[in-house]
Amino acid sequence: MFRKDFHVKSNIAIRGSDRRKLRSNLAEQLPSLSADEVIPNKDAMTVKKVFTHADYTVMVYCLNGDPVFFEWEKQLYPTVYLLWKYPGILPCLITWPPVLDKMVGGADLMLPGVVVPSFGLPEIAKRQLCAICLPDSGAPVAIGIATMSSADMIASGMKGKGVQTLHCYKDFLWKQGSKSNPPTIPFPNVQSTLSEEDSGANPQTNESSEVKPPTDDIQQLNLNGTSAEPNSTSINEQLIAATGAEGDTAELPAASGESAVEGDGVTETGGATGGTEDVVEDEEVEDDIPPAVKMDRLLYQCLLHSLKCKVKKSDLPLLTSTFYKNHILPCCPRNQTLDVKKSSYKKFSKFLQAMQQEHLLTVKTEKKGIDNVVDIDRSHPDVRAFEIPEGDTNDEDDVQGGKPTNSEAVWSSPEIKEFFQVTTKMLPVLKCAGYRQGAWMTAEEVRKAVTDYVKQEELADRTDRRLVVLDPVLHDAVMKKTEPSTTHLAWDKLFTRSYRELTRGHQLVLGNPGIATENQRMKKGNIEPIELKIQRKAGNKLVTLITRLETFGIDPKDFSHRIQKGVSASSSVSALPGQGQGQQVLVQGNQVNYVDKLLTEHYKLPRKYIRGLELAPKSGKRR
Repeated sequence: MFRKDFHVKSNIAIRGSDRRKLRSNLAEQLPSLSADEVIPNKDAMTVKKVFTHADYTVMVYCLNGDPVFFEWEKQLYPTVYLLWKYPGILPCLITWPPVLDKMVGGADLMLPGVVVPSFGLPEIAKRQLCAICLPDSGAPVAIGIATMSSADMIASGMKGKGVQTLHCYKDFLWKQGSKSNPPTIPFPNVQSTLSEEDSGANPQTNESSEVKPPTDDIQQLNLNGTSAEPNSTSINEQLIAATGAEGDTAELPAASGESAVEGDGVTETGGATGGTEDVVEDEEVEDDIPPAVKMDRLLYQCLLHSLKCKVKKSDLPLLTSTFYKNHILPCCPRNQTLDVKKSSYKKFSKFLQAMQQEHLLTVKTEKKGIDNVVDIDRSHPDVRAFEIPEGDTNDEDDVQGGKPTNSEAVWSSPEIKEFFQVTTKMLPVLKCAGYRQGAWMTAEEVRKAVTDYVKQEELADRTDRRLVVLDPVLHDAVMKKTEPSTTHLAWDKLFTRSYRELTRGHQLVLGNPGIATENQRMKKGNIEPIELKIQRKAGNKLVTLITRLETFGIDPKDFSHRIQKGVSASSSVSALPGQGQGQQVLVQGNQVNYVDKLLTEHYKLPRKYIRGLELAPKSGKRR
């Protein structure tokens, strides 16, 4: 939750009433803590209202400068600073330091990364708050919510996600405090349990026997949580062998080929996320997979697709920007959107570095800021085993070089018909033509009905045929009470006033022009055009917002996919606030010119139904 920096909206001293309310909530939600001891009256305490990078609103309570609690969705959670003072208030799972490094980057704790000592796991219920420690100390370094009970963890063979990480040591919430390191704290509960067992098993030799600390027991385990052989290598040697170098945290060996962490770009033994052979035996529930992992898998899939089908030896050397735009993006499935910034790599250059370590390709830097792909390895096992999913080819609708192609089925321009509904005020005039109140009429039908009424009542001026004499019925229908009374009106003004007194409506006919379908209904009011807006975000960056695409039968996700490939920029689709308000497409940069081209050339939409085209960047030099 705090893997990225957050925005502090307010930072104020907590009032006495709020302090008492906090004690009450703390006693209710964490009864193992003494609220009066944790929240003393005289110590300085502040509360910060922060907005995280994921748009969560969180209240952070600080005591003497250190955050001790944070409140999210009306639930209080302790920070590592508080847990270092009261380490026994939460059940604690044990993991390895390299796994912690991944958790700092936003990963959740996977069960293969959990150490299972001989004394077993602590009792944990599903959705219970728990702490995470390292083998050398009982000081918690992270907190999270258990996705399953400890019994289910053992029953699953220690596979799958174990803890959803909320906060950990070295994240940005920890940086709000004194930035102190975890203290060395023994495992008191475990030591007492072991000493009781030893005293019960050897009552006569209790004085001479030594209690084995849990760290000694833990060090007898290998990375999979099983007991190590007497002659096996040390833990540090195993970690160095697993990561390739001391201190490197690229990957941990995991049981049955499953990753110890989730949320970074490296998971199964086969390499980066998205490989086709290294599949976790127990498939994870789709909702439990973090968005970063999904994007990592999609990015890796697109890379394998491009290496197998798109890139030719004759194309090399290839600029990495061209490689991404013309080879990676076109391999993205139609119903998905590829965005490197939403992956764990954040930058395409970092992704290529990781793939180079997997020996999938070779990247060389020509000069600062200019990288080239100089070689690819189609003999790599992942490339050879990759199979293109059915319906995954996008060659027919690729949009490259900023120009949409027309190789796919031609998109028919929507036909928009204008209608007028008979109102009570105009009913006396129009009922002579057979229309009833609430009936819909076209503009031509309104003109004909008004003309028939004038002819029927012989209201045409005999001296000037351009004027119409207003009888009491026609006068009340087209004139407002606040307007001065008049006896004559010109024909064009009579028709204009007639339209004004009727309720406007429209009918949108999708598909081929002139062919209506049964589900096309009349709607009151004028049709709202597609609206383009330019917003300036943090860092002086511009984004383009497109709304009301659904009005014209355009799928926002398909539109986002097309514009993303067309301009090689990040795009996303989100719901507008309010029920039934539709969705909006956000694309990085000022892309009004390309949106105009896409809507008018591909979707055949007239420009009069596009609002905001004047926001396009001005071309040419100033004179």
